[in-house]
Amino acid sequence: MVSFFSSLHVFAQGSIEALIKKHEIPESKLSIILEENEPGVRLIDINSNDSRSPASVTKLFTAFAAIDLLGMQYQWKTEAYIDQKDNDKDNINYLLISGGGDPGFSTNDLESLIHKIRATGIREIRNGIYLDQSFFKQRKKSTGSFDQSPLRPYNTMHSSLIVNSNKLDLNFIFNSKTKEIDITPSFLPAEVRIQNDLSIGSGDCKDFRSQVSFEERLEKKTLTILINGSYPDQCPSFEHDLAITETEHYFYGAFKKIWLDSGGTIKGYYKRRKRSQRNTLIARVSSEELTSALRLILKESENLTSRNVFLSFAEKSERRKLRNIRKTVYRSIKNNDIQWHNRNFIDNGSGLSRKTRLNPETVMGLLKKIDSDKKFLEIKSMLPVSGVDGTLKNIYQSSLLKGQMRLKTGTLNGVKCLAGFITSSSGKDYRFVFMHNNFDEYEYDLRSFTTELLNLIVSEELIASD
Repeated sequence: MVSFFSSLHVFAQGSIEALIKKHEIPESKLSIILEENEPGVRLIDINSNDSRSPASVTKLFTAFAAIDLLGMQYQWKTEAYIDQKDNDKDNINYLLISGGGDPGFSTNDLESLIHKIRATGIREIRNGIYLDQSFFKQRKKSTGSFDQSPLRPYNTMHSSLIVNSNKLDLNFIFNSKTKEIDITPSFLPAEVRIQNDLSIGSGDCKDFRSQVSFEERLEKKTLTILINGSYPDQCPSFEHDLAITETEHYFYGAFKKIWLDSGGTIKGYYKRRKRSQRNTLIARVSSEELTSALRLILKESENLTSRNVFLSFAEKSERRKLRNIRKTVYRSIKNNDIQWHNRNFIDNGSGLSRKTRLNPETVMGLLKKIDSDKKFLEIKSMLPVSGVDGTLKNIYQSSLLKGQMRLKTGTLNGVKCLAGFITSSSGKDYRFVFMHNNFDEYEYDLRSFTTELLNLIVSEELIASD
């Protein structure tokens, strides 16, 4: 049932119902809330208490809790340790690297850490590196089971110690004369190799993803990326990124490559081991402040960063188990006077989950808090701008909608959500929540409906004088 509230301006009920009927969308699959920022009058209220799958709109809650629990100046630390008995030696038995959960730890950061280690005089590592992954609990099951695409970057598993998000950025060049495809990675860790088994097929660049397949295989401490299928002959070049699932092997390979490039020597492989009292700290690299991570979470909807931030709340929890972290997040929301419904559930902080459920009223409550509390106002500035940047860069580019909306997007199969802030063409500000869940096959054009709805809000064509 659609309900409307009195205001100087109201949205005509008949027009909204006509729009939904025009696009043949079952109203039961929709939740829509629209409120004026001032004086806070609700203009649209459709199924506002129906629990929905929010997809990446969940990231609004992760960012909110991060500011509340960690603070904008929070930094992750990655540290290197040696055995005390190896103090002041140029060759050591092993090097222990302790991960602090930094989701943005890059090859440049690893190079900086290695430079600091080498500056202590260490030249040779005899028995490999030990990796301390105990900052938060490691996931045992690949997130690739979510959609059977384990090598897609959005499925990268969280990790206390990860470098370069496990990415391989590959550049494919088709030589039309030799009929060969050259594959060049921007960075290739040691003990990782690429096996090119591509044939030449028909098609252009848009056919690449459907015609080329990738598989990883770890054997005898060497990871092989198998590339098969038919490369489209009308595609002169193509850039494609992967994220391998063997996190520790990737880290070891990246470390080994940069260590050797620095002039050091290393033997052995990696082992998982927690640091102990016999270990001495010799080098540390700190991440950028939390602000940088939140911008990735909100603007680009970066899943790995969201998961690592979410798990970093373990520092504020009595125990590091996931259920305790969830309780800590829920407590943060409640303590900020946002109504938290019993049916709400946040799985991992990224929204890449079929288990996460949020009540639209809770989402609207969060938007109100962001809008009214200076502590959280920066979230608003980090949201994608329609037709300009982030996940909204390539949509809503019309002269009417471009630049008028700051919305967090959320998309899964059967799920389409938007939440954030809209400014009408006359300058009036609104808070907006849109949640569509339909896991059945459907023929209606949801994008067309959403665009028309937003057009009517921004242009205020649905508004009638009371």
